[in-house]
Amino acid sequence: MSGIYFAYDGSLQGDWVSHYAVRAAAGCAERKLHLVHVRDDRTSDSERDVKLGRIRAECRRRGVELELHVQPPAKSAFQAIRASVPAGVDSFLICGTRSREHKRGLLSGTVSERLLRSGHCHVLAVRVIQPGLLGLPRQLLLPVSGHPRGFRSGLPLLKLLAPDISHLQILYVERVSRWQFRLLSRESAEQLRRPGQAYCDRIEQEIRDQLGLVPSVVDSHVVVSDDVPKEIVIAANKTKSRLIYLGASERNLTERFFFGNPVEQVLRDATCDVAIYRGRV
Repeated sequence: MSGIYFAYDGSLQGDWVSHYAVRAAAGCAERKLHLVHVRDDRTSDSERDVKLGRIRAECRRRGVELELHVQPPAKSAFQAIRASVPAGVDSFLICGTRSREHKRGLLSGTVSERLLRSGHCHVLAVRVIQPGLLGLPRQLLLPVSGHPRGFRSGLPLLKLLAPDISHLQILYVERVSRWQFRLLSRESAEQLRRPGQAYCDRIEQEIRDQLGLVPSVVDSHVVVSDDVPKEIVIAANKTKSRLIYLGASERNLTERFFFGNPVEQVLRDATCDVAIYRGRV
């Protein structure tokens, strides 16, 4: 059965991410959340039951049916979760990142990263910085990369958040080398920004058409920079965004620039929640 799935690991970060999962399920016609949990020795049975009871209570408050898929301990949690979620474009899987930075980062080397890589279904990996939002960010920053297909792969997951969006800021960063950036004139920067703005205009129209958002809710901004992750974090602070909705591809999950993985940089430096998505296309 397709629908909204939540890979719950029993951690405090997982508790916070559960609010996003419940709200997503509440916004779907089926109003049903499939919670997948692979048992391990980090959480006792009694502690797990208390945590699941809290999630069940929130589901009841929001009119969501909760279906538990509690799996026995497995050699590969990734394989156990993947086997519990139907493949395809009708399945949406929400999971979490590490709560604290590991030597490999907040996402790298986790089950969530493997789920994002797999292309099995739509996947959203969330790092919660502001638990008090209870999965209701309202103000979103959407960095876009200029992909020829536009924003098509990100739309299905964004629709889960759309009913509660009060402002959506689109950001396009035209990346140049460090030496180019130091020598860049205002006129040259403006020339570089123009194609990016035209691209953002198309994305704006696509989002308004697909999500039914009024023009006043969606805005866009184009900057030229030698440091894309830094500009994303700066833009989130300037626009008072409460969630950065950032796309991940097979390439940028593993690619290393001189200053590290750009996805990890945003996860580490952002002062708001971050959702890393990879749509099934």
